[in-house]
Amino acid sequence: MLKQMFVPMLLVLVLIVGCNTAPQITPEPKPTETELPTDAETETESNTDTELETDSGKMRVTFLNPGISDPNDPTGGFWLGVSAFMQATAEDLDINLEILYSERDHLVMQEQALEVATRDNPPDYLLVVNEKLVADKMVKVADEAGVKLFIMLNSFVDDQVTEMGEPREKYPNWIGSLIPDNHAAGYAIAKSIIEQGLANDVMAEDGTLHIIAVTGDRVTPASVQRVDGLEEALAEYDNVTLHQTFVGEWSKDKSKEQAQVGLKRYPETSVIWAANDPMALGTLDAAVEAGRIPGEDIFIGGLNWDGPALEKVQDGSMVMSVGGHFMTGGWSLILLHDYHQGKDFAEEGVALKRPIFSVIDSQNIEPFMARFGDRDWSQIDFTRFSKVLNPDVEIYDFSLDAILVQ
Repeated sequence: MLKQMFVPMLLVLVLIVGCNTAPQITPEPKPTETELPTDAETETESNTDTELETDSGKMRVTFLNPGISDPNDPTGGFWLGVSAFMQATAEDLDINLEILYSERDHLVMQEQALEVATRDNPPDYLLVVNEKLVADKMVKVADEAGVKLFIMLNSFVDDQVTEMGEPREKYPNWIGSLIPDNHAAGYAIAKSIIEQGLANDVMAEDGTLHIIAVTGDRVTPASVQRVDGLEEALAEYDNVTLHQTFVGEWSKDKSKEQAQVGLKRYPETSVIWAANDPMALGTLDAAVEAGRIPGEDIFIGGLNWDGPALEKVQDGSMVMSVGGHFMTGGWSLILLHDYHQGKDFAEEGVALKRPIFSVIDSQNIEPFMARFGDRDWSQIDFTRFSKVLNPDVEIYDFSLDAILVQ
């Protein structure tokens, strides 16, 4: 009898103790690697932080960088270059800039957008890229959260255009976009290398100039548009044949593998078009291993203005590199700075497309390297591009010439 009474009493005591026990507090998770500043970011004095200061009074911007934070990654340093140029711009314009890397994972990028938009103190502006066509989801998340969003480098294509409309229409917090002309860039690469091939008389026995191409992927707007530019250039020639367009996944290693296949499959190839510099360098390595002499019997062009590629332009092994689009993030910050100060860039348009790309070849490589070979963008006075700070500026000029004249 005593045992039967004891069990219920024990249960009551357990419940009472449990109700009066203080709840456990789970520590906040440590920031992930994508939230930590990279070596490339910390080497330069900048205002890039993993947590935006909310009491500084500065305009606050978060950029979701879709690239790799590791400077030794075979996809090259383009996205680190984007960050470096933005940091220099933000310093001049007194902008509190946060950069989060998604490490080429578009699912991580979407998670980051949700995390940033739903913070207790979100940034004033969220800057994103339509990498792998996921910016539509990020626009919707930011718009619902009331966070202003700006798209750069890659905007909407195909069905996305119909669904999303223009900035400030269906989604009022999507305030604008700045996109370089990737079609023109792809065209410029093709024209340069084709003309070099023809000038050096490297046609095959059939009297035709034979080309292979390496693009980044099949879906990213920049990749698709660059290939469109290539095809436009090809249509201007009756004696030029494109055999195949390979996918190099933006990587030097992958493009080298693809070029090895292409050069064996099409041994008469004398011109290689590449959608970025790491892939151009990969194809160059493949050509050398195949016993070819870049700059003499095979002509290669790329895009990015990556340091190693510009060195190849200097020594003549690469024909040229189109570039300047890594500056788009900095130019976007100037537009947002002026917008924040009451000078709306909408007077020039909300979906801006600019000829930001420029060709660096044997004709202009030396002056560029003399001025910016060390990639020290702090030499540029970015305040001179702002309409707010320079009322005489009527139209935004984001060209290489505008930088070099400073």
